[in-house]
Amino acid sequence: MSLEFLTAQGWQAKRHTLTTFQTYLWGTLFALPFILLAGGMYRMFLFDRAVLLDHTGLILLAVIIVSVPLHEALHGFGWKLAGRLQKGDVTFFVHNGIPMCACRTVLPTKAYLTGTLLPFFILGGGSFIFLLFCPGTISVLTALVNLMLPGADLAISWFVLRSEAELIADNPDGAGFIGLVKNQE
Repeated sequence: MSLEFLTAQGWQAKRHTLTTFQTYLWGTLFALPFILLAGGMYRMFLFDRAVLLDHTGLILLAVIIVSVPLHEALHGFGWKLAGRLQKGDVTFFVHNGIPMCACRTVLPTKAYLTGTLLPFFILGGGSFIFLLFCPGTISVLTALVNLMLPGADLAISWFVLRSEAELIADNPDGAGFIGLVKNQE
């Protein structure tokens, strides 16, 4: 189903987009409680047994280089699986040197949210567990990166739930989505 087909069939489309500033602001605000929880837990309960390493900048860079493509791949995997999508419905590309993933078809809200939140649950949750069992420089940086990356995804998911849309199209122009609601006639 395409967006054009659905609007022709009586669905009302409403664009919910975030500017770059809004993306960073909302992303930070939504990620902050999880980052504070991980950082506070690390500092209060895990620091005494932490394995601290030098070269923090290099470790952070390595975590980002690995986490960003994995984050995007999990979006695609979640959308493909939850939406039972065909080949080509999810695309991966590089924009301004950053790996990106986009869903090219309209999904039910639940399927869209699955793909949107999968990186938070898998990478964020996995990093949190890694931090608990192996506290140290690598695990704390991994947790902080993997809890910060899905901040905008958490914000977008919150906006999806507030929109009461039945179907969702990934916004092709930036952060956000197009919500579709059946017209009441």
